[in-house]
Amino acid sequence: MKLSANKVDAYVNGFPPEKTPALILVYGPDQGGVRDIGQRIITSFLGADPDPLQLADLNDTDVAGGRLADEAAAIPMFGNTKLVLVRGGGGQVARAAGEYLDMPAVQALVVIEAGSLRPSAALRKLAESHAEAMALPCFEADARELSQLVRDQLDAEGFRIEAAALEATVARLATDRGIMRREIERLVLFKGPRGSKGFSGDTALITLDDIDAALGDQSSLTLDSLIDAVALGRVAAADQTLARLTAGGQTIQTALGAVRRHFQLLHLATGLIDSGAPQTQALTAFRPPLHFRRKPLVENQLRLWSRRKLERALSLLHGAEIDARAMRAAGTRLPEAVAGQILLRIARAAQR
Repeated sequence: MKLSANKVDAYVNGFPPEKTPALILVYGPDQGGVRDIGQRIITSFLGADPDPLQLADLNDTDVAGGRLADEAAAIPMFGNTKLVLVRGGGGQVARAAGEYLDMPAVQALVVIEAGSLRPSAALRKLAESHAEAMALPCFEADARELSQLVRDQLDAEGFRIEAAALEATVARLATDRGIMRREIERLVLFKGPRGSKGFSGDTALITLDDIDAALGDQSSLTLDSLIDAVALGRVAAADQTLARLTAGGQTIQTALGAVRRHFQLLHLATGLIDSGAPQTQALTAFRPPLHFRRKPLVENQLRLWSRRKLERALSLLHGAEIDARAMRAAGTRLPEAVAGQILLRIARAAQR
């Protein structure tokens, strides 16, 4: 069965449904989101602290020779359910999934986490068409969707968030749902449980200061370091930071979008300065507002970049994002090496 992307979150929040499918495929270019959805399904199906024998974790080479079906059928003695997690979406997984769905195990669930799959991919076609399967697409969220995710997650914990803090949170953590959820959990722990100091009734207001205090030490996991390295022409630092971000689950498309938004703001600020506005006024164009620690960095960036250079950089970034969207629509991804070279090319241009 096929589920539209905008209904996936509601489906996972209500899991398990009255009739649990035998197999769930979670796929798409947002790998952080794929892992997040897979983990939420596992927790909902098995509980927060399951017997280790209730969960089997397989990769795409483990499923051959009937092992997928064997693992699903092996219900542990002290548990009445079994979940088999498969990581991978190639032809071998598709064949094993098809064989399993011919005779699925009772009280078992198979969850497959895959990357981007074309509509013609055998595994995707199987999950979308089979009555005992469910296909959950996972695409990168935009700023509006992430803002709503933050509000919903905080509201469930009894918190409200001011507009500037929300804007800063979304900009800081970009479009990875998995990272976003984990960081919001950290924020909730920082603020304390319901009824602690700062609560008014059942709610507490989260401010920009709270975001800086709770999440400000996560610069290695955010995009600010990459943005500043590219805009300041620090090529080696940009290369190293990009590698850390992608290794941590951030997608290259997210990195491109974040750098492009920053360069648009640099272009706006440069235009204000060229029109006679003082630099301090131009810096107010940045949204979310610049943290005081970043202001000197952005001031240096404004000295390095002319409007003409910024326009050339924006043209490269827009082109890369268009290519990424086209490839995502076709079920593939822009190669990380290609997008990374574009960012490094822009970084080199900063010092010319």
